[in-house]
Amino acid sequence: MSWLRATPAQQFSGMSDTDIFLMKRALELARRGAGLVSPNPMVGAVLVNDGRVVGEGYHRYDLLKHAESYAIDAAGKLARGATLYCNLEPCCHHGRTPPCTDALIEAGIARAVIAAKDADARVNGRGIEQLREAGVEVEVGLLEDRAQRLNESYFKFVTTGRPFVHGTIEYPAESASSLFDWRPSPEFLSVASKYDAVMMGMRPELNRVVVDQALSRERHRPLVVAASNSRLFLNKQIEGEISVVPIGTQHGADATGNLVRLEYDLTEPLLSPLLVKLSTMEVTSLLSLPGLLDSSDTANFGEFDKVTLAVPSGTYEQGIATRWAFGDIEFNLDDVSIEQAGEYTELTGYPSLQEVA
Repeated sequence: MSWLRATPAQQFSGMSDTDIFLMKRALELARRGAGLVSPNPMVGAVLVNDGRVVGEGYHRYDLLKHAESYAIDAAGKLARGATLYCNLEPCCHHGRTPPCTDALIEAGIARAVIAAKDADARVNGRGIEQLREAGVEVEVGLLEDRAQRLNESYFKFVTTGRPFVHGTIEYPAESASSLFDWRPSPEFLSVASKYDAVMMGMRPELNRVVVDQALSRERHRPLVVAASNSRLFLNKQIEGEISVVPIGTQHGADATGNLVRLEYDLTEPLLSPLLVKLSTMEVTSLLSLPGLLDSSDTANFGEFDKVTLAVPSGTYEQGIATRWAFGDIEFNLDDVSIEQAGEYTELTGYPSLQEVA
């Protein structure tokens, strides 16, 4: 993915097992903000002084404070001379909160271990430089790949202005009674619930279980639901809670209850116009459910940053296949994870379009 940039290994080659352990803790804390902090990134912070954790925190959008501020508050006077472990570069600009760099410098930290630079143009290395200019020892790049994956939606949005797209493709079963009968695993539903927006597919029962799971998660702003026809794709209870906003509207989306609805024009079933609309709403991530969108269209498939393939287990040979075909397209799938979902196998990874078959 072009918005992810590797940091040279020599910048953190001297890190100890303790440093790695504490950065993993920062990443673990950051994950607590999943589905809650968008359009902000998930951030976790750990302060350590004299070999002891003296403060921890993670970002919660609704409570304003950033992870570093929570950790400083918890540490109190013990923040002076401490080492900060943080999965993302501290902010150095005024937004909803004052700059974290100012707070860290005032608290007197001596060292900062940062997993990844913040790609936001307002930061992008400036926070690191401010800390260094204040005499703080800064090391960057420890567990960077994990940190970038954790905030992949954020990195995509701040560098391209477009949402991160997770597409789902359901392969037909051989049973004549039910060609499509994928029932998502709990693991898939947990991931699906973290997205800002969901694009409905052609199976109402699948749409319903995904939307219900997403609504059960704490979030500070409404879930965006994109669909072509509410009576086909959502149950009546949900229909009564949403307001219809055509994609071509010039007005902002209105929220009713916990959902915002976007009307999708089936006469032009392309993903790109929807992504443009979502971008104006600061929607950083979209899950596309199977059936409505033609995923075998290269224009649509090319928008997928991540893909889940739901494959009938009887036709899937054990082992991780990296080369796949769907319709007339062929693609590679990298960094694959596998979950079992009843009679289906879910393969989730990062696609690269190879050629038209």
